[in-house]
Formats: sequence, structure tokens, C-alpha cells
Amino acid sequence: MNAGNRSGIRSLWIPVAAAVGFVAALATLPVPGDAAAPGQEAPESRFAVVDVTLFDGESFRRNQDIWIEDGRVRALGSRLRLPDDLPRVDGRGHTLLPGLIDGHVHTFGGTLGDALRFGVTSVLDQFSDSTLLPGAKSARDDIARTAEADLFSAGMLATAPGGHGTQFGMAVEPLTDPAGAAAWVRTRKEEGSDWIKIVSEDGTAYGGQIQMPALDRETIGALIAAAHAEGLLAVVHVTGIERALDAVALGADGLVHVWIDAVISEEDARRFAEAGVFVVPTLSVIAGMFGDSTGLRVLEELEASLVSPMQRQTISDRSLSLEGPGAGTALENVRRLHAAGVRVVAGTDVPNPGTGAGISMHGELRLLAGAGMGSAEVLASATSVAADAFGVPERGRIAEGYVADLVLVRGDVESDVSRSTDIVTIWKDGYAVGREAAAAGAGPQVAPPPEGPIVVDFEDGMDAGFGFGWQVTTDAMNGGASAAELAVEAGALVVRGETKTGFPFPWAGAIWFTGPQPMQAVDFTGRTTLRFRTRGDGRSYAVMLFGAGAAATVPPMVPFVAGPEWAVIEIPLDSFATANPSIIAGLAFVAQAPLGSFTFELDDVEIR
Repeated sequence: MNAGNRSGIRSLWIPVAAAVGFVAALATLPVPGDAAAPGQEAPESRFAVVDVTLFDGESFRRNQDIWIEDGRVRALGSRLRLPDDLPRVDGRGHTLLPGLIDGHVHTFGGTLGDALRFGVTSVLDQFSDSTLLPGAKSARDDIARTAEADLFSAGMLATAPGGHGTQFGMAVEPLTDPAGAAAWVRTRKEEGSDWIKIVSEDGTAYGGQIQMPALDRETIGALIAAAHAEGLLAVVHVTGIERALDAVALGADGLVHVWIDAVISEEDARRFAEAGVFVVPTLSVIAGMFGDSTGLRVLEELEASLVSPMQRQTISDRSLSLEGPGAGTALENVRRLHAAGVRVVAGTDVPNPGTGAGISMHGELRLLAGAGMGSAEVLASATSVAADAFGVPERGRIAEGYVADLVLVRGDVESDVSRSTDIVTIWKDGYAVGREAAAAGAGPQVAPPPEGPIVVDFEDGMDAGFGFGWQVTTDAMNGGASAAELAVEAGALVVRGETKTGFPFPWAGAIWFTGPQPMQAVDFTGRTTLRFRTRGDGRSYAVMLFGAGAAATVPPMVPFVAGPEWAVIEIPLDSFATANPSIIAGLAFVAQAPLGSFTFELDDVEIR
């Protein structure tokens, strides 16, 4: 395999620090015994799993043997005749699954690596940087060892000027009328989009809590027709039932959220089934928005060494919090759609708040089971149904000739789908996958705090009196185009700059490294509050908190407003969604969306 193929789809966010290390896969035995015996390497490339309960993508089959050769399934069946020298994995008491497929992901940071470590071997990306697509295609065509899931993607999404999708700072080409639909779709196909993603969203479903411009009906219809003319699927983002019904009437192939404002009628559900539409409910992100803790419960079950800082942070993030019956409405919609025969595709919408790459797929399976789907139906939604809906070849099933993306799970998953997290071994392209995440404490050791008050008043310039001090921070470190400059004027820090398109989460501003080295964490246990004075141009800003082992993710943040008069801002440290907000490697004060020029001042920054 060409190393460049995989590197082309690696993280968009380059961490300041964090060493990545993987260990050998959890072990299996070549003779009858416990397939999870520690300390033994799992066979790879050429081996067999014998006498295992097999979920083939559609149904469970007992006492099966599976022969893997050169990264593909060579044969399967009961009591296969296997070569004497073929390494064997004893599958008794275990269930072998196809690699899971997450039907709604946004590739960012360590998403692909984090997903793979939890058995998600392919992700269906519903909006990401189109420059990732050529490398993604090359990578998934190779049968070779890798530490990342395969990426299939819509690339750029179709939305209105200022509509949903434009707030992330990533380059988006909006549409204003139906006349531009054909050319827009043709460009996406040339870029390598595997299907077309259309946004039909004005925020109405959120009860007035969110409002945004939206594409009109005629433009959505023109986009769907143009996608079909180019031989591409057209999927539509909806959160409201009226827009869902309209998308189906216009000929959409799938809906990539379930709606939260009303329950679908049985008649309309049957109409969806007759139209052959599939739905990716993304119950994980919806449940998280409305306070459900399924994701956190799954997180608590896992060994800490398997979870990256990015996963822990995003799944713990409750910054997107809504009130109302939306989660229950979504669940009932899935129940009715499934009962009517509508194809349901498991998807999580990671790494949005309340979700964690790979981890949330296991929560999604539990949520789908809670909507009345049986174990085989739930697992099919994350394997064969997902592959069939999006046209993903040679994946989603354990069948002769298919890519050997496999997940060996301890116990009987048919009787209890929540056992899916008890993973023994994952094989990607026939190679065992190392599962241990980057150590959260990698890098310099956590330093003790300075004695006495911790206040920066800028009377001596940008010298904080302790720590490494203040620096400019922008998304340029990750290939973005935002810029900033710092100056001390009249005893205050003045931060000026501009946020620009070019990175999914644009930012620019100032960062305070609290440790003796950049990104060396300091233990501020006993301190509870970040306090500072600010004034500025009246726009909203954010404080980002970087903890120990800063990872490939956007750090937790809390907003503040810098008005024209000096004001004191106090932020409790536990407002930051991180495992331990008292461990601080850096505090960044930044401008984000909306894009454009900004100016604000800081003074008397204190951790008290």
C-alpha cells in the first residue's frame, strides 16, 4: 500500500502534543479455549475462526467456521475442511460480526482511528472537506494494514447561503435557485462525492430555539433530480416532519436524521416504505441533545486505555442542550418506520456534542433496540442494510469474497445486543487492529500550580509571571486561514484578527500556556473559577480549555460576550466538558463564527 493513500485522510486537527501508540490486539487461541486469553497475538492475513456464532449481516448462524485469506473471506460454513497449517481462533462462546458501518459521521481529527478501535470499520460521512475524497477512495481500495476506518463521503453539502452547514467555516458553495443544481451536483461528482447530501432545515423543528435560512422546495427537487441524472443517491438532512414528507415526495433516496417535532402517521410510514426510502435516525445525537445518558453509560463500561481524549470529550459535551419531548418523539418515529418496513440505517452524527466516534455506535444499537428492533435487525442496520442503502461494496456482510472486516465479541450478542462492546479482536482488511488509544497523559508530566494568587494583569507586558506565557493561536496550525495579533496597550491585552473560511471550526485569538512548556498541564485542583475582565466589539467569543494530553479535537469551550464597556466574566471550571477541568494546559480566548474581523481586550485573568 502506498503510504500516501492513508495519510491523505488523516486528522484535520494537528494536536500540539499527544503521542499515539497502539498495542497488539487482544488475543485469541489457535486451539479450543478462551478466545480472549491475554498476552497472545491474534492471527492475521491468513487464519480461520472456528465453531463461532456468526452474524453474517442478516441472520445468526451457529457453529460456523470462517476462513480468511489475503484480507478477504475465502470460505465459510459448518465444519469446513481447513488446511492443517492454518492458524485457528476458537470461537466457542463468542459472536463474530461484520465490521460495523456508521451511517452518519463527520470526519474530523481522530475520527477514523477512534471509530476503528470500536469495531466501526467503515464510516459514511455526511459532510466533510472534499480534499479528503481522493485519498479516501485510494485507501479503501487497498487491502492492507491500517489504523483507520474506510471513508465513504458526500463531500460538500448543498445548503442555502447562511444555512445549516455554513457555520463551521469549511468551504461551502451554497445554492440560491434551481438553475444551479445540475452544475453543482456535477462538480461534487468530479470532486469524488459518493452521494449528494442536501440540507432541508430552517430550525422550525426546534420550537423557535434555532432559526436559519433554508433551500426552497424547487431547489431541493432540482438537486435530487440532478443527483439521479448523475447516477448518485440523494439524501436529505431533516429535523421536521413536514420537510421529511416533502423530501420523500420529491424523490429523496434517504433521510439522514429522524424528525423530532411530531410522530409520523402509520399511513405516511407505509408511504415511506413503498417509496423505498431509508432513514438514518442518529438517535445518539438526538438523545444527547435532550439529556439522555446512553452514550455516557457506554463510556463508563469501557476500559480507560481504549478511550481517546477526543472521544471522552465529545461524548461528555453537553453544550448542545434542548428541552422538550424530542428524544421520545424520535424514538417513536423509528418504531413506526421500522414497523412499516422502512429500512433503518444505524448512524451517530459523531463528533457532535454527546457523541464519541466508534463508542456511540454501540449506544446507537441499544437505542434502536429500544425502538423495538430485534438483535438481528439492529445489527443489520449497522452492517448489510447500511451497505445496501449507500451502495458500499464488499462490506457489511461476512460472505465469500468480501473484505475481512470482522469484530469478535465475547458472549451471545443475539440474546443481548448490549454485549457488542465486549470486543475481543477487530480485524480490518484481515489484519488485527491495535485497540489502545493514545495515552491521555502522554507528554510532559502535570506540573504543580504556582503558590499564591494566580492573576495576569499585563502590567509587565505579556509576561504572566509563571507558565510559558501568552501566544497567538489560530486555525492556521491546521491549514486554516484565520489570523490574529496581540499587543499590550494601557495595561490590557488587545487581541485583533479575522476568522476566515478554510477549516471546519475556524478560530483565532490568544492562548495562555499555564505550564512551563507549551501544552504542559498544570494541576489547579482546589481552584474552581476562571475570572477575567473584557471589553470589545460586542460580538460573542469563547474560552477553550486544553487539558492533559491534548488530542485531535476541538477542546471544550464556554462562550462570553465582549461588550463596549469593561465587564467581569466568571466561568466555573466545571462548565468545561472535560474529564477533569482542574488540569489545564492552556486557556484560549478566541473568536469563531461568524466569520470576519474582531477586536477584544483582556485584563486581570485569574484562576481562583
